[in-house]
Amino acid sequence: MRGRVVVKSWLVITAIAGTACGGRTVQPWEYAPSPMADTLPILEPEERDVPIIYEAAHAFVIDQFAVGSPGPAANADAMDEVANSTWFTNRNAVDPLMPDEVMRGPHTGDGPAPGPITITSNKSEGVNVGFFIEDSRGVRYLMKLDPPEWPEMASGADVLATNLVWASGYHTPENYVYFFDPASITIEDGVEVDAVEDGLVVEYQTGADEPDEQELTPEKLREILLERYPPGPDGRIRTSASKFIEGTPKGPFSWKGVRADDPNDVIPHELRREVRGYYVIASWLNQTDTKQGNTHDFFVLDPDSPTDDEARRFGHLRHYMLDNGSSLGSGGAHPHSRRVGNENEFDLGAMGMRFISLGAYERPWQDEVPQNPPNIGWYEAEPFDPGDWRPNMPNPAFDAVDARDGYWGAKIVMSFTDAQLERVMDASRWSDPSVRSYVLEGLKGRREKIGRYWFAEVSPLDDPRMEGRALVFDDLWIRHFGGPAQYEWRLDWDAADVDQAGTATQSRIEIPAPARPVPPDEDPDDRLARLRVWKIQEGGRRAPRPATFWLEWDAASNAYDVVGVRY
Repeated sequence: MRGRVVVKSWLVITAIAGTACGGRTVQPWEYAPSPMADTLPILEPEERDVPIIYEAAHAFVIDQFAVGSPGPAANADAMDEVANSTWFTNRNAVDPLMPDEVMRGPHTGDGPAPGPITITSNKSEGVNVGFFIEDSRGVRYLMKLDPPEWPEMASGADVLATNLVWASGYHTPENYVYFFDPASITIEDGVEVDAVEDGLVVEYQTGADEPDEQELTPEKLREILLERYPPGPDGRIRTSASKFIEGTPKGPFSWKGVRADDPNDVIPHELRREVRGYYVIASWLNQTDTKQGNTHDFFVLDPDSPTDDEARRFGHLRHYMLDNGSSLGSGGAHPHSRRVGNENEFDLGAMGMRFISLGAYERPWQDEVPQNPPNIGWYEAEPFDPGDWRPNMPNPAFDAVDARDGYWGAKIVMSFTDAQLERVMDASRWSDPSVRSYVLEGLKGRREKIGRYWFAEVSPLDDPRMEGRALVFDDLWIRHFGGPAQYEWRLDWDAADVDQAGTATQSRIEIPAPARPVPPDEDPDDRLARLRVWKIQEGGRRAPRPATFWLEWDAASNAYDVVGVRY
């Protein structure tokens, strides 16, 4: 949501109360979100449905006339980070995972159990053929088949990207590469499959009892559908299998506004750091299909909730990112072209430039010669622009991304090591080594471009802490790209009449003690010193934004504490 935003929550009102009194800018230490604040029991909401036509009309037409910016993220904590919540759990960037943990991702098992499967219904949405199934243990999955022309493509990309999204911190389903035996399927009554025969659509259904319906049997399913999909040497067909998520599905979440029937949902989604910051993760993976339908809210029942049909149940919603089949060179039903990620599907800007130039305008990506193997689509570091990457459909949360959001997301992407990326490739189970090598090089190359772009937008001075009288920090540019340590700094402190500036050639700033005692009844805001530190970038340029640290003097210990930071 662009323009003026009204936030309706006692939690946030309390956090920003200082703004209403005295006209001060909100200080970072005044907002400390509780990790459990969004799990308070609510009455079970209705399932939400968003027709793709409605979403596309808003994204491509209505939202394009919105004016202004929604402002900075509203849920960043005192250290400009994000607390764990029903939206996000800090993982690799905060507590690095072992390479095997990244490869395993959200998996709690090994996928569908060996043995026969039962098809319970037909998948009716999306571009890939699929079915809802139960394995031999009665566990339910959504099974999707790869396009026959590009076996392994979508299933491998979906599982690989999902594991990386999970390791980044988002809630995801458990997606597996799964091989099933076409001879071992059974079909429940009521399952329908349409087939084109002699130019006509023929409807097959188990338990058919209408004149225009044909009986669907496992043999007929293999004849009209499964024979299109090439089996492996053992006769099994490769698919992806997504385990049903715990809870009751309640429809997708929006990228803008709040969910009216969820009292826990108090921060407009385009003002959530983790929702905006997903732009960086999606750009890394070239996950361009970020429509609302690829998200979902699930209602998690409270242990004390009644369960009978007559009573109103209560619990809370958890928010998931789904379906990463359009990532890493896969478009789901076809390979990605070089245009994907560089333009929206209906890109008014690019269309306007071509119209004005009478077709002479050439897009930057048009001159690139793709190097992708034949059974995977384009996924490379050139001409990828981390600041101008575009999903298929315009996204209001992505449009709101600022330098702080980008830096937050880039820290996550840069937290993935070469060893982790090399190991996670095994999750794809791609049999062609050239595909693995190509995608791995794309992940590494795009990772570096993301770090170089977003780290240059701020002063990337992470993990501030006091060592004696010195503020010490980790310069993420030096950690990842090398170069000299050069900084400019300015210290302001009203209560102690301090206004000093200087330079430093180490990742530490020596801070003087206050020249006079700070009165105990001093305004709490004035008791805080502000230290701004600018990274001096390559070529002697000062970073466009400083890292701003707030320090509190503790007279008892004769030392400072770092109480807040903004990048």
